[in-house]
Amino acid sequence: MSGLRDRGDPTRSAALPGNGQKVVVVGLAESGVAAALALARAGADVLVTEMRPLHQVAEQANRVEAAGARVAAGGHLQSHVEGADLIVTSPGVPQGAAILEWARERDIRVWSELELGARLARSPYVVVTGTNGKTTTTEMIAAAMRSGGLDAIACGNVGYPFSVAAHENHQALCVEASSFQLRFQESLHPRVSVLLNLAPDHLDWHGTFESYRDSKRRVFESQTGDDVHVGNRDDEQAAAVSAKARCRRVWFTTSEPRDGEIGYVNGR
Repeated sequence: MSGLRDRGDPTRSAALPGNGQKVVVVGLAESGVAAALALARAGADVLVTEMRPLHQVAEQANRVEAAGARVAAGGHLQSHVEGADLIVTSPGVPQGAAILEWARERDIRVWSELELGARLARSPYVVVTGTNGKTTTTEMIAAAMRSGGLDAIACGNVGYPFSVAAHENHQALCVEASSFQLRFQESLHPRVSVLLNLAPDHLDWHGTFESYRDSKRRVFESQTGDDVHVGNRDDEQAAAVSAKARCRRVWFTTSEPRDGEIGYVNGR
């Protein structure tokens, strides 16, 4: 684990919007609350817009309002995005949702909460994605990090927002990333990325398998040089995506491995 312990690089992180920039957070679920708190802490002018009525999200609204954000519950309006510098959307909001279309019509950037975590992170992190097995693998890697002596936690789509974990300054993080979160990020730069497998999923959100696949591919988009991408040699669709990584690639298989791969020989 010493490679992760010694390879923190603050220059990989970028600043969050602040200085009164208007940021609209779409959705007041866990990731939306985390995004609103991180942005308010950075000095942004934060408006959280939520489809549910206020009485259903009163607790969450109180939390973000106490940090200086504003809440508009009961539906998204075009007026909410007027003058915005940035939209931060929650994973459950379809990419074709009207409020995101209004943002695109106005050339307003759209981020996921994953992007905020990437900009806040000062410690190295591993990112795990795939169609199945993400949570189990993420938790397993975090446990391995801790066994190796690191202060490390699992975060992201496992239920603990990446932006919250990044703010806590752990020595290392293992981040579960969904296709929704990967779709709207631009700064994610893991030391190690993992694509477990790939099959048609969430097509109601992405529209096509190609769009879903391309979102998964963004997990290694910023990786180069001695960064590492871990791919699944046995999954034809996933392997075709992993082969495009521009960094060092390591493969795993359930059969006998080739040189440099991880696999099984005689059941071990």
